Amino acid sequence: MRLNIQFSFHNLILPVNYNHIIQAFILDLIDDAQYRSFVHNEGFSYEKRKYKLFSFSRLKGKFSLNRKDKTIEFSDNVSLKISSHDKNLIQYCADSLLFKDDFELLGQKINVEKLEYDDLEIKSDKIKVKTLSPITVYSTIVQNSSKKTIYFSPNDDNFSKLIRENLIKKYLAYYDSYLPNEISNDEFVIKEADQKGSKMIITKYQNFIIKGWHGVFEIQGNPSLLKIGYDSGFGAKNSQGFGLVEVI
Repeated sequence: MRLNIQFSFHNLILPVNYNHIIQAFILDLIDDAQYRSFVHNEGFSYEKRKYKLFSFSRLKGKFSLNRKDKTIEFSDNVSLKISSHDKNLIQYCADSLLFKDDFELLGQKINVEKLEYDDLEIKSDKIKVKTLSPITVYSTIVQNSSKKTIYFSPNDDNFSKLIRENLIKKYLAYYDSYLPNEISNDEFVIKEADQKGSKMIITKYQNFIIKGWHGVFEIQGNPSLLKIGYDSGFGAKNSQGFGLVEVI
């Protein structure tokens, strides 16, 4: 399930790398302190990993870049999509957006102009999507006694492999049950659908550099896994604003 939100404002200037600001804004929309703590600190667990099961898009609207100050200035309206496989999160966010009057991003007032729900049902085992925020896929290895992060591009076999493993773990974390045979035995493939290929995006999230890919992808897999990916994001670091797609 997801929310499609349109904001208006007098002026909106953000740092170019603003993911952490949107993430904090979403968490602040959750009025229930206990549930907000669950989303922020715990999430849904599988083995030693925790999954927040939500993601969000980049802000969409007219903008200009100030390369010297490393800021982005939006004019007129912007739209934002918040998506989660946990309907409770979407409901808390919707309630705040509907019934509260004052919102801010980095101390700048914004107003909710439009709010829509979307709960896409996925029945097919093949979908074509475009990214609303970059998909990031990586592994962490130990090299010379230090950790090193290796990011995989869509051309690497590990891209599909690791996204499938991630989706299965999200499924098991959320449903807290065994994996049905139709999922465990199903083939999963994600590949670029555009001949031009996808574009690598380098984002700085607080003090970390994250590499992701924007583009159009064809994804084949069990509809239950595709739904988890559509709702929660494909790949890693979804709650930091990565991996959200829309079906085209």
